[in-house]
Amino acid sequence: GALVSQQPRRAVSKSGASVTIECRALDFQASSMFWYHQFPKRGLVLMATSNVGSDATYEQGYNKDKIPISQPNVTFSSLTVTRVDPADSGLYFCSARDTALGRDQRPRQESW
Repeated sequence: GALVSQQPRRAVSKSGASVTIECRALDFQASSMFWYHQFPKRGLVLMATSNVGSDATYEQGYNKDKIPISQPNVTFSSLTVTRVDPADSGLYFCSARDTALGRDQRPRQESW
């Protein structure tokens, strides 16, 4: 199957700083990438969807000022959590839709 990779695998940050997470489609092209946040002891929550060459679409409660997202090409997307505070803790995931196959690809677990 196709692979998605996230970096960094783990991050610790001071309050007020920013953390950037990179997502790469390793062996396929992704028309869309999806960003999720998993809070401790809760399920995954979709934060936003990014598409090549256009602005990300944010779900209710999330916005580009807090989590700006970029997807400049079909193999890379990045999400930055700005002004980090304890409420931002948890696991962050990206997944990608394969443009050729129309299937979603999910990464290994990443956290900070």
